[in-house]
Amino acid sequence: MTGVSGHVLAPLLLRTTKSFAWRGQRERTQRGAGVSAQQLDVKKSWQAIRRHRLLVVIAAVIGLLLGVAFAFVSPPMYSAAALVVLPPPQVVAGSTAGSQSIDTQVYIAQSGPVLHSAGQNLEPALSTEVVRERVKATAATDDVIRIEAKGTSARQAVKLANSVAQVYLVFVTTDKQLPGDLGKRTGARLLEGAAEAHGGSKLVHAATYGGLGALLGAIAGAIIVLARARGDRRLRMRDEIADAVGLPVLASVSSYSAQDPSDWADLLENYHPTAVDAWSLRKTLHHLDLDVKGGPATSLTVISFADDEKARSLGPQLAAFASTFGVTSSLVIDDHHQEPRGSVALDIHLTLVDRANPQLEGERTIRTIIALSAGTVTAEELARLAVATTADDRTIDGIVVTDPDPFDRTIGRVAQSQRRSGSRFPTLLTGTSRRTR
Repeated sequence: MTGVSGHVLAPLLLRTTKSFAWRGQRERTQRGAGVSAQQLDVKKSWQAIRRHRLLVVIAAVIGLLLGVAFAFVSPPMYSAAALVVLPPPQVVAGSTAGSQSIDTQVYIAQSGPVLHSAGQNLEPALSTEVVRERVKATAATDDVIRIEAKGTSARQAVKLANSVAQVYLVFVTTDKQLPGDLGKRTGARLLEGAAEAHGGSKLVHAATYGGLGALLGAIAGAIIVLARARGDRRLRMRDEIADAVGLPVLASVSSYSAQDPSDWADLLENYHPTAVDAWSLRKTLHHLDLDVKGGPATSLTVISFADDEKARSLGPQLAAFASTFGVTSSLVIDDHHQEPRGSVALDIHLTLVDRANPQLEGERTIRTIIALSAGTVTAEELARLAVATTADDRTIDGIVVTDPDPFDRTIGRVAQSQRRSGSRFPTLLTGTSRRTR
């Protein structure tokens, strides 16, 4: 690439960014301490959950494992039922006699003495509290009582249901005195004894508790994500970035990851953007009138925060890309300018500023843009940078967003007042065609 020496300028770029590292760490600590009361609407909440879906999935998997573990610790229960029928009321001289209250009989079937005696008839014996948890008596009809019992095995469930039914019959058909008039003879008999038990499938039991655990885990993960999102003031959507300072978003570009001088040299000398990124870079240069071949020499300042690793590669990307269509360029970092061979059509100045106290240095250029990555800057920080730029007698021509949020469908070029009017505006193309009427 004509006019750009990667091996000479890359170490300068690294030294410049490292000088702001401790300030960036301090700023992140201060930002984390503040809690915002910003209310998230349903759309933003859903976007936050989708953005951090990995956390929700991990929470759901943990809930699934806990649910399955609980299913193994608490084995599935078998269920069996026995039916007891009461005699119909006798009709004597046009009036009913001997009628029994079904609610009273249900109460007797679930009373402590009945459950205690039934539990002692099992092997091994069960306490009254355990039997009370496992036995339920209901009125199937006005004359039939259904006694349902649960057990850890089919045999235990069947035996417990029959034992409760038999003890109940003893209590209501004997002359043994009970509190009140509950011990009078009723003529009740066993209609149908419990013969087999149902349920107890370990697979269904594990699936039930595992699914419930996964659901609760996903809900807990979503709550954690939303709680974190409520205190996050960083701008992610292009419209939010544009509205923060009233400047348009010119384009969105994928960042170039460079960690050492060899990576920066490779970027400056062998940068090959994708078709989408190439189009975005070309639109940026065209909007700034910097892609004219054979025109007068011009210059551009790219401002980014020093701790924004994804955004500080935009300047070298523009410089490398401009040479691919015949615009010779040079890159200036911290006033270190490698003079190229021959004339230069475009000087790109890379300026890195402190997030807490942005101060611009170096000569002014014809055009100025801000480069930032989505989700790394707040409205206050961006406004502070805009004020500092204006105070230095510079005019910001726009913003370029690197690594945009994958769920962002805004374009950052429509005025906020127009968006509130309810009119439909084009959104960012996703590559998926839709049928329109």
